[in-house]
Amino acid sequence: MRPPERGRTRPCAPGRIRGLVVLLAAVLLGTAALPGRAAAVDGPPASDAYSRPSVRAMTWNVCGEAGGSTPGTGAYCPDRNEPQAKAAAVGEAVRARDLNAVMLQEVCSGPFLSGLNSGSGGPSQLDRIAAELGLEWSFRWAEVWRPATAAFPQGSSYCRAGLTGTLSVAIGVKGRIDWQRTRTMPVPVDAGQSRTQALCVGAAGWESHLCTAHVANFDAAARQGRMTQAEADGLYADQIGVIEEMAAGLPSVVVGGDFNTRLRAKLQPLYDTLYECDERSYFPGDTAAEPTHFSPATESTDPATGAITDSRYSTARLDYLFSSEAFTGCDSWTEKADRADYTPAAQPSCSTVATPPVCTPTGTSDHAPVYGSTQGGPGLDWRMNGTASGGSLGLTGTPSPGASWSSGHGGALELDGVSGTVTAPGPVVDTRRSFTVSAWAKADPEAGISAVLAQDGTVISGVMLWYNAPDRTWRFGMPRADGPDWNVDQVISRTQAVPGVWTRLTGVHDAVAGTITLYVDGAPAGTVAHTATWAANGPFVVGRDLVKGRANAFWDGQVRGVEAYDYPMTAAQALSHSRTLTAPTVKAALPSTAGAGCQALGGYGTVSSRTPTLTVHVAHPDPSKQVWAEFGLWDNTDPAQPQPVALGTPGSVSGKVVGRGTVSLTAPTLIDGHSYGWRARTADGTTSSAISSNCHFRVAAP
Repeated sequence: MRPPERGRTRPCAPGRIRGLVVLLAAVLLGTAALPGRAAAVDGPPASDAYSRPSVRAMTWNVCGEAGGSTPGTGAYCPDRNEPQAKAAAVGEAVRARDLNAVMLQEVCSGPFLSGLNSGSGGPSQLDRIAAELGLEWSFRWAEVWRPATAAFPQGSSYCRAGLTGTLSVAIGVKGRIDWQRTRTMPVPVDAGQSRTQALCVGAAGWESHLCTAHVANFDAAARQGRMTQAEADGLYADQIGVIEEMAAGLPSVVVGGDFNTRLRAKLQPLYDTLYECDERSYFPGDTAAEPTHFSPATESTDPATGAITDSRYSTARLDYLFSSEAFTGCDSWTEKADRADYTPAAQPSCSTVATPPVCTPTGTSDHAPVYGSTQGGPGLDWRMNGTASGGSLGLTGTPSPGASWSSGHGGALELDGVSGTVTAPGPVVDTRRSFTVSAWAKADPEAGISAVLAQDGTVISGVMLWYNAPDRTWRFGMPRADGPDWNVDQVISRTQAVPGVWTRLTGVHDAVAGTITLYVDGAPAGTVAHTATWAANGPFVVGRDLVKGRANAFWDGQVRGVEAYDYPMTAAQALSHSRTLTAPTVKAALPSTAGAGCQALGGYGTVSSRTPTLTVHVAHPDPSKQVWAEFGLWDNTDPAQPQPVALGTPGSVSGKVVGRGTVSLTAPTLIDGHSYGWRARTADGTTSSAISSNCHFRVAAP
């Protein structure tokens, strides 16, 4: 039995909630896609971040060729002519941060260009990066042109100094890229700045798309009198407009790049519609808006010896990550940017007149990489319907004696209240940072104090979600220290728990706000302060907690749908997670040899069948409920044609699944050469979700 409770602090006021722009799209099977015009999106945002995988992306201007070659000068690029050094640095960052997407600027890509590239014609920087990351990764790149010259009136793009390929921006994903779109930035050829392209890609099975760009800044030209400031601002705004327009056509997107400004006002169109990852901190001590660019404060050298005489650097924030989804974390890895002291006192052999300079950098570029993770699906996702596995962490739980599988609630874990548990082989959440844990639970009427889930420390669990039998309340708590005393900050439900009734419990730790919150069936049950954080690095356990170093409070009842997320759900998310049917989701797969056909940006896919199959993924917040999709399909070529499938009619209904799954509908015979639009909504017989985004395809003509 636990010691007496210490009472509650006054609940904290809820924070500002931003609307989430989400992907509400579906996949059309058995097609081959062709380019064409963009699809409209008219379904309201309806889903939340927890319905899709997280994107763990990095943007990095690697100064692969475009940077300067002399230490101590502006834009100096370490390892400028060492492609393998660049590849190794990218690989290190990807592995250290478990990234699944990279966006690169100033990188040499593509084949050897005879007559332009000097040297032996070996692999390009992007080729080496691809080899460093392995066969799971795929890449796309888009050309960048330097300012026009007499020899190259449209600007040159070949990589110089013995490097292979074309100066470019590039995107890589841990998966198969099956679609891309580029747009040339509106930079005049004679404006004295490089012209780049905005590049967007989609990957097979991914909900989110990725876009990158390297934006030209004309403020220096205005200061030098070569144009007015208004003209410079206009050229910059036009480029941001291209990025904004491309991102707006993608219901779920991550945008990153070197945007070449420290002024938020110039990026306001992106801030107005997307989340920016480093505009806030994610845990106590986390610094927001960190610098990403490092350059010499002054370019000062001894004219006789070439010795660099000033070791100071100036910093700026020029690189950004934006997303239609909120982020769970973000950082500028400043150690990856060069900040070496090149003065004779630190490096006696370093000189700008030496050939080559004998200088040792501390980083790989003059830019630091910026990386962040979007809010996504659960790291732990145990349905508990016969197995304890699932989620991005890849953890499978081990049942103990006293644990068995039940048919209740669509399949559930039955625990005996004596010894039954399911244990993960390690920690699932970082108790020092923000997280969310959630589960369906049903306590037996005779149950005593029983823990639904916990994550152990050495002496006490660092997080606990339990049923308190003496007063019949649900409780969510986090101790202030890993010690034998019962010193636990806890939220106590305002209404009594009802044994024998399935209840969705959600516990949220917001490390930045210093609070913990409990939601019961999606409704807020209370919030208390929790500011004394520590790392509980023991196993994650369903069915008991740890108190005074001993297993305690074994669960007596059933458990279903145990989940853990690496971010704090908002009140709206917790409500939706527990009660709301979300619009159908599945990747908006765009032109692809694999045969996908939901066009969010780009042309209509072409199907080879007059009776194509429309497929979406649906989910119900209650895993015991049947759920299905209702489809709508219409003729875009001839609107006077009868609608083949009308939303909400008997012919619009797909097959059914319990809880969640993939459902489909085979279209009636369509007309060769006609284009069609379609969409879907989730239904359970009582309520319906919002409608998905529109998808489009064309039936192949004979």
